[in-house]
Amino acid sequence: MSDGLAQFVLSFADEELTLNRGNVNAEARGNLVAFRFAPEGFDAGPVARALVTVGERLGARFADAGGPVTFYAWYDEQAGQLRCSVASVEPDDLPFRGRFRSVDDPAPVLALMAADVRPGVVPWADLREVSGEEAAGSAEQVEYSFPVFAVKLTR
Repeated sequence: MSDGLAQFVLSFADEELTLNRGNVNAEARGNLVAFRFAPEGFDAGPVARALVTVGERLGARFADAGGPVTFYAWYDEQAGQLRCSVASVEPDDLPFRGRFRSVDDPAPVLALMAADVRPGVVPWADLREVSGEEAAGSAEQVEYSFPVFAVKLTR
C-alpha cells in the first residue's frame, strides 16, 4: 500500500506548478496536491524516499528561478491527508496560519501519519466545548507546532 502512495507522491514532481510571487497564498493553494492513505500496513520508508526524490527533482527544475522556491509536505491530521505544495518563499516563511516547524527529513511528518489509526477522524473525546467568553478572551496559548518537510529548491 505504501508503495502505491510513494508512486503518487513521486508524480508530484511532474505536476504543472506555477509561481506567483505576488500572491503566495494563491500560489500555494494552486500547487497543492493531497494524498489519502490507508493506515493498515503503512510503511513510511518508501514514502520518505519518494518525498526526498521529489525535492531533488524539483530542485533541478527550479534551481535557477529568481528568488526562493520551496517544496514542502505535511500531514493534515484533520483531513487525514499527506499534502504537498510549492511556494516562492523560504522554508521558514511557508504560508501557514498555524505554528509549524520546518524539518529537513520527512520522518517527523510520516510519524504523524503512522500514528494515525483513523485518518481524518477526530474522536469526540478529544474535543472540548469552548464558551463564547473563553473563545473571545482566551489567555490560553497553544504551543503546538506541526512538522513540515521543507526543501529549498533554489540556490
